[in-house]
This record gives sequence, structure tokens and C-alpha cells, in this order.
Amino acid sequence: MQNRPEVCSTFYHFVATGVATLRIRNMIDTVTFDLWNTLIYNSPQDNLKYKNERIDGFHSVLKQTGRNVFREEIEKAYDKSFEIYKPIRDRNADISTREQVQIILECLGNPEFQDLAEDVLSELEKVLANTIFSELPSLVEGSEETLSYLDKKNYKMGLICNTGRTPGKVLREVLRRRNIIRFFRVLTFSDELKIRKPNPEIFLHTLKSLNTSPTTALHIGDELESDILGAKRCGMRAGWISPDRDKLQPDFILPDLVSLKNVLGREKSA
Repeated sequence: MQNRPEVCSTFYHFVATGVATLRIRNMIDTVTFDLWNTLIYNSPQDNLKYKNERIDGFHSVLKQTGRNVFREEIEKAYDKSFEIYKPIRDRNADISTREQVQIILECLGNPEFQDLAEDVLSELEKVLANTIFSELPSLVEGSEETLSYLDKKNYKMGLICNTGRTPGKVLREVLRRRNIIRFFRVLTFSDELKIRKPNPEIFLHTLKSLNTSPTTALHIGDELESDILGAKRCGMRAGWISPDRDKLQPDFILPDLVSLKNVLGREKSA
């Protein structure tokens, strides 16, 4: 699986210099991190691979029950389930892996799949949750080095993760196998708390568990809305991991659309 070496300089330089400066000036004692594409890497190709493995797994388990179902039907139900799941996520809420399994079964549109035995449901749940172990995600380059640096500097560290098909109980094992779980005092996963970033409550819950205040905490993540907006809403400082930022600089930033008239007016008169 591919690493993202270009993240390293952005990630480590910010933490090793920027966070230390913040600590001196503003008494930062806590750093929380996003997980996906901040500490561990996940590409569109990875997502497609996991999706196909999950669909194959569903197909195998359901065939063993003696019910007739085609792989194409399962793939359609899998994709359709996201449409049902999306409004829940848009409310910054979350559901369990079992609930995701039930939604996929409902999307098959066949009453035969509404009364499956508990052992079958458990197997389907394992298919969704454990597929990630077939090829463990790589650490973003610089992750372990940065976490070790902060640990030696006695920062309290927490993880705040929006989960997808892979639940928190499995991601804990991923972190253990990648040897970085040791750095975190608190691990917060949206499927367990039933709250997703950018809802400030998931940040505040983590900070309370860390026995710290938003005014002395910094959150690091790669998503402007879920990470940066969420952290700022609860009074934390926020650092954005954006390896492409230098490559994609806008010519100007508008506070609102009406401001375009002023920009174009200046251009015209120049």
C-alpha cells in the first residue's frame, strides 16, 4: 500500500515547530488528532478494494443460508445503503456496524433477508468490520516520529475519528498493530459515541476525558469542515494538514460573493 511521503514535511514541521511555539505563547498542553489521511493513509483505490471484498463476503455468507442472491444485487444494495446512511451523517450522527448491516439487507428489497439468524448477522457484521485486516492501512510518513516527539514533550494526546464501514473496535487493533496506540490517552470513535465531527460535542467529550480545556488544546486534521470547523466551534486551536496547499493557491479569497464586484472593479481600473 502506498505511503504519502509528501505529508511528512508538512506534518512534522508544523508539529515540531508550530505546536511548540503555540505551547510557549498560549500554554497548549493537549493535541488531538484525526485518523484517516492524517495518521494513517487511505486512498480511493483502497476503498474500492475493501468495498469489493465486503460485497464478496456478503455474497458468500448469504449464499450459505440457502437464499438465492446475485452479487450484483448485493453491490446495488451496498451502494444504496450510503444514500440512507448519508442523512444520518449529515446530522453529524452515526450508527453501529450492525445497523449498517441491517440497512444493506433492507436495500436488497427481499423479505427473506429480514429474518436472518443471529449467527448470520454476526458473520455479516464481521465482513463489514474486519475487511481492513486483509491489507492494513499504512501510516502517513512522519506519524510515529511526530507522536513520539509530542509524547516526550509530555503533551496529552487524543484521537477523534469519524468512522465509516470500519468501527472503532477494529481501528483500535489497527492502531495497536501499527504501534501508535501507545501514544494516546483517549480514543474517540463516532460509531461508539454516535456523534460525528464537526459536532463540537465529540471534541468536548474527548477533552473532558483528557481532563483539559479547549483553550489549551489543539486539533490536527486534514478536513476543513469536520476537523477545522469542528475544533474551532468548541474553542480549540486547529491545524490543517494540507500537502497540496502550496500547489493550489487561489488568486484571491472572497468573504462573500458580493465582494467579487470590488475585486473585478479593481482589476478593471488597474
